[in-house]
Amino acid sequence: MAGRLVRSVFVGALALLLLPTVARAQSAIAGVVKDTTGAVLPGVTVEVASPALIEQVRTAITDSEGLYKILDLRPGTYTVTFTLPGFATVKRAGIELPANFTAPVNGELRVGAIEETVTVSGASPVVDVTQAVTQQVLPQTLLDAVPTGGRNIQSVGATLVGVTQSGPDVAGAQGMQQTYIAAHGSDPKDNYIMVDGIRLNGIEGDGAIQQYFNEGMFSEMSYQTGGISAESSGGGVRLNMIPKDGGNTLKGDVFFSATGQSLQADPLTPALISQGLQAGNALVSIHDLNVSAGGPLKVNKVWFFGSTRHWGVNQTLANSFYGATPFSATDTAFNADLSNQAIDNNLIKSYMTRVTWQVSQKNKFSFYFDRLIKFRGHEQNSVAGASTIWSEDTFSTRQPKQYYMTEAKWTGVWSTRLLFEAGIGINNESYTTGELQPGLEDCLAAGTCNPIPKVNITNGQTWGAPDTPFYVHTPVRGTLMTALSYVTGSHAVKGGFELSHGKSGLQRRFQNPAINFYERYHTVNGVTTPFQVTLFNTPTEEQDKLNADLGLYLQDTWTLKKLSLTPGIRWEYFNASYAEEGVSVQQQALMLAEGYAQRPLFPATTMPTFSNLAPRFGASYDLFGNGKTALKASIARYNAAFSTTTFPQAYNPMVLSTDTRNWLNPAATGNIFVPGVSQLGPSTNSSFGLVTRIPDSGITRPYNLEMTVSVQHELRPGMSVSGGFFHRHYYNLIYTDNAALDVPGAFTPTTVPNPCVSGTPLGVCGGTQPATLTLYKINPALIGKGAPVIDKNSANNYRVYNGIEGSFMARLGGGAQVFGGFLMARQISNLCDSADGTGTISFAQVSDPNYTINCDQTLFDIPFRTQFKLGGTYPLPYGLNISGTFQSYPGTRSYGSGATNFDYLQQTYQVPAALLTPGQATEVVNLNAPGSLYLERWNQLDLRFARKFKMPMGKGTWQVQADLFNSLNSHPVLSQTTNYGTAIGSVTSALQPRILTLGVQMHF
Repeated sequence: MAGRLVRSVFVGALALLLLPTVARAQSAIAGVVKDTTGAVLPGVTVEVASPALIEQVRTAITDSEGLYKILDLRPGTYTVTFTLPGFATVKRAGIELPANFTAPVNGELRVGAIEETVTVSGASPVVDVTQAVTQQVLPQTLLDAVPTGGRNIQSVGATLVGVTQSGPDVAGAQGMQQTYIAAHGSDPKDNYIMVDGIRLNGIEGDGAIQQYFNEGMFSEMSYQTGGISAESSGGGVRLNMIPKDGGNTLKGDVFFSATGQSLQADPLTPALISQGLQAGNALVSIHDLNVSAGGPLKVNKVWFFGSTRHWGVNQTLANSFYGATPFSATDTAFNADLSNQAIDNNLIKSYMTRVTWQVSQKNKFSFYFDRLIKFRGHEQNSVAGASTIWSEDTFSTRQPKQYYMTEAKWTGVWSTRLLFEAGIGINNESYTTGELQPGLEDCLAAGTCNPIPKVNITNGQTWGAPDTPFYVHTPVRGTLMTALSYVTGSHAVKGGFELSHGKSGLQRRFQNPAINFYERYHTVNGVTTPFQVTLFNTPTEEQDKLNADLGLYLQDTWTLKKLSLTPGIRWEYFNASYAEEGVSVQQQALMLAEGYAQRPLFPATTMPTFSNLAPRFGASYDLFGNGKTALKASIARYNAAFSTTTFPQAYNPMVLSTDTRNWLNPAATGNIFVPGVSQLGPSTNSSFGLVTRIPDSGITRPYNLEMTVSVQHELRPGMSVSGGFFHRHYYNLIYTDNAALDVPGAFTPTTVPNPCVSGTPLGVCGGTQPATLTLYKINPALIGKGAPVIDKNSANNYRVYNGIEGSFMARLGGGAQVFGGFLMARQISNLCDSADGTGTISFAQVSDPNYTINCDQTLFDIPFRTQFKLGGTYPLPYGLNISGTFQSYPGTRSYGSGATNFDYLQQTYQVPAALLTPGQATEVVNLNAPGSLYLERWNQLDLRFARKFKMPMGKGTWQVQADLFNSLNSHPVLSQTTNYGTAIGSVTSALQPRILTLGVQMHF
């Protein structure tokens, strides 16, 4: 049924392409042509020429209103020529066209011979008066000039106003790992990542997890953060990376930078030491070598471009050490060697190539392929949570794995009014996580050790082995797109479709085949003993399938004198499923020994399908008719981004499941757990290893509405300022309901003293603390009841974002550029309908009122928070240049991939079992009021000092450079232990200290 529907929709999409259809968010040149009396001139031939075009010249004819528009132009420098018999030819040279920008270029013709040419000079336009989209474009010249740390899409985007990164990146120290960016209240999974207009999002995290792109391959990066057109589904950051094509001249680039431990300041300060940081994140080495070259295989016919990048980061891990004594499975504590800090060692290699072929005057084909190899020696992915002291043994490894991205695109300029595009992109990110350290792996294979994960929940120590299973990930996603644009002077109409398909395979197991658990210890009156075991339903294997993520759209740009309207409509269809799955023999044996019943075979299951409209509308008004001031507004609906994480992975019976049970007599087995029901207390998760969640039969797709109002003004040639208001409201949020607990008498409230106010230790909590806490004790008869729980749409849960943004951009001449601005914003949520359905809660926590304390943030005085950004480059005499970026964020900014992000520090209290009903699941309740506690502001100033030289015979330039990252050597705390206890408030990470890197660039 689903397959027939997809095929029908596919055929419908092809039929749609036969209709007059819209303007993609490509670069374009448009304008009006008049004579000297002001009368419009139809029939004028307009030619745009640039070395960036493999066909060299593109042509249009003005319509009856004297208007023209030429789409699908590559970023570069253009010359525009206007010709009409009886009038002198007019030529406008030096038009700088950035990515995803419509440059207004008008012509005025005077009577004369066509052979007579009038050359007009003028500054390139900086205000796009035809689009309401909020965007910022970074050309390669600026990317080469300013220091951007990891030289990746996240660290580059973080320099822009309104874009927030999930964590800081000093000198690229975090560039080896996944970080996330978000803008104006969006979720990272709503981001749209494209190369040359084709989507290349990953499939994991519903598209939030991205590849490691090779920055050397791009000529420009365009970040759109508001007013997204109907051509894209998501309403997050829309990033379009414009790849280099090569050209008719052989050219090349080299970038190299490196640094070491001796070039970094001390990561420890007295203030950090006093807050519990014993060893900070310190640099060992960073290197980045990026070599690129491109040119003609055949002039004006076939161009090539290739780039290779080899970059690595090695750094010590905060509060992580090698053991002072050899590993032993009977250890009850980690004996750390504080002089021997663990190292996080990383390496990524990229081998990329691109070919552009001008098949004929009207048809062009391009192909791109990028092979990546990633290695990580010490990965911190604990299930138990953040620790204050880590054993090196608890870090897993990620052995070299090969990722790849590829795409092919066909562009047909079939006439001066008709443009056709078709393409396909594939993103493959197969990799493993959770693998044992080589030493543990070797002794396990030899039978000389028995690695068992151990966690002390009192002091936060983690040792023994990774407490997370070994994962084998096999995600792959393919996207097919076609589009047809019909262009007149006043209309640019585009229609097309985009279809994503893929799968996300996942295997989980412990490499020690005798275990499926980690041991939990606690320290009472100075004595450390094991008391609980957290069991996993491993080994498991699941196959989650994205059958269809389809979008059909129509988008128009309609120019009415000074007003440009951009109405659009998008229809979206989503279908996902999981394959038939059963419990392995090993898993069944372990679970039977632990007292669980036989687990069944789970049939293949298709998730609820969604079919939704997503209307978009924008308007831009050229206030004075001179292309220098634009008033803009937009409203858009964005449906929630799904791939395989929310649907169907959250409902897959093979999803990772845990059950924490009391360890009845650990001393009898010498502190080595022997699987067996006699050693275990009762289960706290009656649905362990079974289907725990199902979607409601009437569930609908969540969505958000975004509204923007802004103004952009050209102050002087090359300089513009803008300001805007951004509002986003989330609807139909999913929550998880346990009907068995949503009954009178399910929980009994009880009041206990707040340990922050009357307990031991005192003075360690922050924010606004109540004198007492209200806890809820479950009715004993209802413990473990209600599976499977049901995900539903909430009529009450919501999130609202409001932000005010101001920014500026200036080209000051002589190569100087500066950009920056501010954002003042606040996001408030009400998530009181049970627990938020993000998959982050356990079965026992669903419909538990302990997890809805402080759930309505509208009741608290949560302030607006302000961030500042500044960047630029300024040439000095004698080939010298200074450039830099400055970022200032309010503390505790968190933008992971999830729907409950907040930016205040939330301290929690793990309720002692004696205060609860016997057998009740572990309860963790919020302490301080929302918005009452924040970490300190994070300020980071990165500077570059460079000296440029000319190569012999004028064949290019090369420069030496010194980058001073975090040049003010600020040490803000980035994270700390938030659970009440002796370790609460202890620093777990801080901003990397000042780092000096040395490098060289060559352009030839």
